[in-house]
Amino acid sequence: MIVLNLQLNGVYGFNNFNINFTYPKKIINSIIEDEFLDGRERFRYKKAVILMGANATGKTSLGKALLKIITYINTGNPAVLYDMVTGKTGGFSIDFINEGFILHRLTAKVDVPASNVEFSYKTAKIDKMDSYEKCVGKLRDHTVEATTTMNSLKKLIGPVSYRFAYPEIETSIMLDDIDRAVFLKTLHAVIGTLDPTLRDVTISRDLKDTIIIRRKDTEIIIQEGKLLNREVLSSGTAEGIDVALFLASMLAKDKTFYYCDEHFSYIQSDIEKRIFGLMLDRISNNEQLIFTTHNTDMLDLNLPKHSYMFLRKKVEDGECQVSVISASDILKRNTDNIRNAVENDVFGSLPDDSLLDELEMGCGDE
Repeated sequence: MIVLNLQLNGVYGFNNFNINFTYPKKIINSIIEDEFLDGRERFRYKKAVILMGANATGKTSLGKALLKIITYINTGNPAVLYDMVTGKTGGFSIDFINEGFILHRLTAKVDVPASNVEFSYKTAKIDKMDSYEKCVGKLRDHTVEATTTMNSLKKLIGPVSYRFAYPEIETSIMLDDIDRAVFLKTLHAVIGTLDPTLRDVTISRDLKDTIIIRRKDTEIIIQEGKLLNREVLSSGTAEGIDVALFLASMLAKDKTFYYCDEHFSYIQSDIEKRIFGLMLDRISNNEQLIFTTHNTDMLDLNLPKHSYMFLRKKVEDGECQVSVISASDILKRNTDNIRNAVENDVFGSLPDDSLLDELEMGCGDE
C-alpha cells in the first residue's frame, strides 16, 4: 500500500485536516532511490517520511486512524471506525495505491449514533505518463460495485499489507506472519546493541512457540507471542524487542506499508539514526515508511526536504486545530538548513513554553 493523500474530519481530534505524501519535482542525486510508482516515473510519492511535532499534535493518532481505515478495507466491518470518531459524526478520505496501476479513493462518513458508515469509492487507471495530480482528474465513481456485499470493497481493492508499531510495549507481540529466522537474527543484533549482557537468542526446544533471550543473569521469555516477564526489562530493551519485530518485517519483505511511531524514546540517538538507516535501505519499490520521532538529530540526515513533515497544533476560538507542513513547502534553496529552520520555529512546530516563562518569573518573585 502507498498512501498518497489523507483527509480527516472529526477523527481523533483532527478537523479539516489534510496530509499529502506526493511531491511534484524529481530530486537529483537523492539517497532515496526510485521515489515513484514502479513503471510510472512521473507518479511520484514520498517513500520515506520523518514526521515530527510537539507532544499531543497527533503523530500517534494519525497512525491509529490509518490503521482503523486499513482494517475497515480489509474486513468490511464498519464497527472498527466508530471509536476513532471524536463526536457523533466524522469522516475521512484516502487516496492510495494497493496493487497494479490503479489509484483508489475511499471517502466515508461515519455516523456513530446510527451505527452507519456511508462511503463512496472511485478509481482511476494510472497510465505511463500520468502524475498523481493528473490521475485525480480521471477518477470515476464505482460505489455501486463496492457496496454490493460486505466484501465487495475488499475484492475490488485487494488485501492491504501493513505493519504498525506504537510506543506502548504490549505484553502481546504479533509474531504470526514474521519469519522466525529473520526475527531471531534481528532480535540478537538489536538487543545485543542495546544490552551488552546479552548471551544469545534461541527458539526453545521444549516449549511450544517460545523464544528465549538469555542475558547474564536472567532469561526473557516470549511464548506464543506474549512477553511473559516484562518487569525484568529496561525501557530501552523493551522498546528494542518491538523495534526488532518491525525491522524484521521490513527485512522479510512481507508488508508494503510501515508506520513506526516513536519507538526510540529510551534508545540513544545514534542507534535510532542507524536503525532508521537500515529501514531506509530495505524499502523496496512500491513500499512506504512513515517514521515519527522527537529526535532532532534526525534532522541531520541527508534526506530530501520533502521527507520531513511537521505537525503543529494551534488554538483558534477555543478549538484545537492540527495542521501539517512539509519542509519543502518553505525551504526552496539547496543551501537551506532544516535543523536551523526547526530551531527558529520556521514551521511553527515547537511547543508553546510561555506558561513555563510565567512560572519562572513567578518563582523569581518569591
